[in-house]
Amino acid sequence: MDHTSRIDKARGLLFGLALGDCLGAPFEGKEGVTDSDIVAAQNGTGALRHTDDTALALVLARHLAHRLGGRPRKVDGCIDADVLAREFAEAWQAEPWRGYGGGVTKSFGLIVAGTHWRNAIRAVFPDGSFGNGGAMRVAPVALVGAGVREVTELARRSAEVTHAHDDALHGAVCQAVAAHLAIQLDPAQPLSAGAFVETVRDAVPSTLWAKKFDIVAELAERDTDPAEASAALGNDVSAPGSVPLALLSFLRHPRRPDAAIRFAIRAGGDTDTVAAMAGALAGAHSGYAALPTPAVSRLEAAKQLHLYAEHLA
Repeated sequence: MDHTSRIDKARGLLFGLALGDCLGAPFEGKEGVTDSDIVAAQNGTGALRHTDDTALALVLARHLAHRLGGRPRKVDGCIDADVLAREFAEAWQAEPWRGYGGGVTKSFGLIVAGTHWRNAIRAVFPDGSFGNGGAMRVAPVALVGAGVREVTELARRSAEVTHAHDDALHGAVCQAVAAHLAIQLDPAQPLSAGAFVETVRDAVPSTLWAKKFDIVAELAERDTDPAEASAALGNDVSAPGSVPLALLSFLRHPRRPDAAIRFAIRAGGDTDTVAAMAGALAGAHSGYAALPTPAVSRLEAAKQLHLYAEHLA
């Protein structure tokens, strides 16, 4: 992959995430959403405002860019968990209206007050949160890890500062590895959904997730509609109930980020997060040029997205 293509895919990854987030947010929890409804939002006017999904992905992208700036790339130095936890909490403190969940809000409040992140997250979720917060923001690590093993390690490190449950960590790994693979693939070549899922499965050692991957592989090979997908995989705020749906949304429309995002939104539930994850994967696969130009030009974080894509590429 040449440098120009790498930057295009990096932009596709970050802009696809933000676009899915912004388009999905107005439809969260709504039923009967149609393609026309989503296209109307996509082709509207005015800035597209993002939620905590994009806000925290930008924090992670900035953290990675700063940690790697001017130094040889070493995976051990890519993430400082103590610093990253504070940066996440400070982003919440600066813009608490971005749609943060109640649990993470409490954790961030404790971190801002001086509690170490390991104690803060256990104070709110004694058994560890299994939500999709780690997965929704993880995409930037796919641009940093040199291979699946490194991406897996970075995904876990980036997620553990807020989510201690194994399923939340599995969700972050699933999304990060899928994004890493999507970056490597040539969008002009046919994509084998079965082979793609198998590679992701190898990075996620879990019986529960293995069953989810079986369903994703099966549904990706036929004309599955969003309602069937959400019924089979879930569409809630948990990692197991959202990350597989995002993966399927991408695999149903790997060369059409706008279609992958619409599929995720029409599946209902936690639409902003599922669409953000699906958009990141499809954008990473097909690149920035495949995203709908009028919509991406309206993203409020466009300048930051361009900046971090270039740094991390």
